Amino acid sequence: MEIFRHDGHLTGEAFSALVTGAPLDETARLELAEHLAYCDLCLQRYTGAMTGAPLLVPERSCQESLWRQIRARTVQMFTSRYAAAVAGVVLALTLVWGSGYGSFRLPDLPEDRPTVSDRLRKWNESLDSAMSGVNEFFDGLGGSARTGR
Repeated sequence: MEIFRHDGHLTGEAFSALVTGAPLDETARLELAEHLAYCDLCLQRYTGAMTGAPLLVPERSCQESLWRQIRARTVQMFTSRYAAAVAGVVLALTLVWGSGYGSFRLPDLPEDRPTVSDRLRKWNESLDSAMSGVNEFFDGLGGSARTGR
């Protein structure tokens, strides 16, 4: 008796031997039981052959209630996992900012520091002295050109 088809599923002959309770040797029974343990298609065919009637379909599907429970559990896991982390960060930031380590203050400056207008005045004076030096240089060049040097 051939037990398996070329595609790996059980043959009709093997199914009929299982359903009718025909005598099988120990190796064949173990192979059939092992195959039915992991092949859902053959198990469904075997169950259908055993009952001789179509399988019952439930009046109400439990799929929607299962999805509702999965979503609720996902939300619960998310909030329980990340709520503690968020609370820890908020507490740490509160402690840092409340203690003064996190406050940003400008350093105290001396009162005799120069103002912006003083700095602009000094910069203008240094620019004037530089320009007068450049003018003297070019005046000197023009005078040497007249003298013929």
